[in-house]
Amino acid sequence: MLSDLIKEPFLGFSEETVKFFKSLKNKKNNNKIWFEKHREEYDNYVKAPMRNLIDTMAVELPKIDKDFIVSYKSIFRINRDIRFSKDKTPYKDYCSAAFCLERIKSAEIPHLYFHLHPDELIIAAGQYSMDPVNLKKIRYIIFSEFDNYLSIIEDRNFKKLYGEVRGIKQQRPSKDYAEVTDEKLIEVLKMKQFYVYKTYEPKLAFDSSFIELLLKHAKVSLDFNRFLWEAIK
Repeated sequence: MLSDLIKEPFLGFSEETVKFFKSLKNKKNNNKIWFEKHREEYDNYVKAPMRNLIDTMAVELPKIDKDFIVSYKSIFRINRDIRFSKDKTPYKDYCSAAFCLERIKSAEIPHLYFHLHPDELIIAAGQYSMDPVNLKKIRYIIFSEFDNYLSIIEDRNFKKLYGEVRGIKQQRPSKDYAEVTDEKLIEVLKMKQFYVYKTYEPKLAFDSSFIELLLKHAKVSLDFNRFLWEAIK
């Protein structure tokens, strides 16, 4: 149908988006009854602009790298996974999406990520998951190509935007690297996560120019994400 071919432009999220999530932060409202009463607000101020954003990113991200995969599956569900959580509130109080190379988004692999929360807008990149198999592969490629890794994370634009690579560290490197003497490399090999991020005021997502900000992060973090992805794929 013609309506399926015509995509609305992304004009930004809005104060109403943030207002909806502020209400959802209140545990009295975070339940199915309240959500269904306010589903129209969710559809209009969260779901619709997010899908418009995805439509735009599907055109723009491949211009940066043809391997970026963008689809409506790039959007994370608003439903929380409460199976192993003491907090049984069913809904997240933010919206989020992620874009991976060569694969549809997955929490287990490197990605460009953003979420919009009433208190902050976060844009991040890298490997947040501590999957042991992937972690072992990432450490090995860093050990093998440390100079290349350093050239990526010490790039002027990368450092200006993100500062340093973050993540949980263990007290000492694994036994596989017990003989390493380079102190800088030792510290990197202690890491169990490899990610970067920057926070902004939520209002920066209230305009179509938010796309340009996401694309800037995609460009600056591309080599970092590519390095991590090549290690584990």
